[in-house]
Amino acid sequence: MKKNLNKFLKSTVLTGSLLTSCLVGISASAQNSFPITFIAVNIGGDDDGFNVGKFQVSDKNTTVSAGGGLRRYDAHMAKMFEITHHECQDSNFKYRGISWYYEADNGNIDMGKFNITCCKLARDIAQAYGLGKAQATNIIYYRADNVVNIPTLNITGDKVNKWLNFVQGFKPRKSTY
Repeated sequence: MKKNLNKFLKSTVLTGSLLTSCLVGISASAQNSFPITFIAVNIGGDDDGFNVGKFQVSDKNTTVSAGGGLRRYDAHMAKMFEITHHECQDSNFKYRGISWYYEADNGNIDMGKFNITCCKLARDIAQAYGLGKAQATNIIYYRADNVVNIPTLNITGDKVNKWLNFVQGFKPRKSTY
């Protein structure tokens, strides 16, 4: 799996999507832009029935502020949930969810593997926080760059602490790719 993923990513990076910027799905007054090296989805299925995604950021330190009381790590997790929820709404999506391989420092720091299921986790989070205005998000699908409008989680007010507590308890699995 690692060999195929790295081969895919090497060819994907050559397509020119090296550094994009996303807005965090938080209150309008706290929205900040933060760098995302790339987001790739639909790399292929894994043995557990999940689609595989890669979320790579240039940050060496993901604990810096993303605004609105969130660290960039918290904002990155929100973006993975937003994208998973969006993908799960597609009637052609045949997987249980997305296994996200999260990397910082342009791939030099393995932040872990996060399995986000469609029918339980992504749906429940979207219902608990609500979805706000869609934001243009650069995503690589099958080696092709796409800009997809992804509704953002409403992580505002008293929901900020709720999100921080959730993220603290949402532990990664060891990456095995």
